[in-house]
Amino acid sequence: MKKILLITVLTLFISCSTGQHPDYAGNLEITKEWFDVFVTEDFEAVSAYYADEVEYQSAFYGGPIMNREETLNYLKGWQDAMEDITWEAVNYLPGADPETGLPNGSVRTYGYWSGTNTASGKSFRGLWYHYLTFDEDGKIVNGGDFGDATGLVMAVAPDQE
Repeated sequence: MKKILLITVLTLFISCSTGQHPDYAGNLEITKEWFDVFVTEDFEAVSAYYADEVEYQSAFYGGPIMNREETLNYLKGWQDAMEDITWEAVNYLPGADPETGLPNGSVRTYGYWSGTNTASGKSFRGLWYHYLTFDEDGKIVNGGDFGDATGLVMAVAPDQE
């Protein structure tokens, strides 16, 4: 009887455990590629990662949820304002569906952006969090940035004369 109970409990435990979403590994590679491409400042290549319909959260205080065009302008703004951009990932983590809490193939990452402001020549290094959700074609459909964007821009701004 103990063996049957043990087997039943183990079977229940194994059947209830959630494994990795089947799309996570591929989406993780796309995410890593995106960061590698972003730091080259090849805007056209970065743009190719986004689906036609996008919802993206700006890191700026009060920043809106942006569509594809707004998202690309936001990203271009960062590329135009900064030079020698680098991304040093601390980790990459699987994301979860906000309604179910189950893995959904999305990717989250924490890491450090570094670079130099084009106008002032001042350097920066800041800890950021990003999340990216992909469609079935591996294109980004949802994402966002969390970091002190406003503080970063103020810290590297040219000195007032």
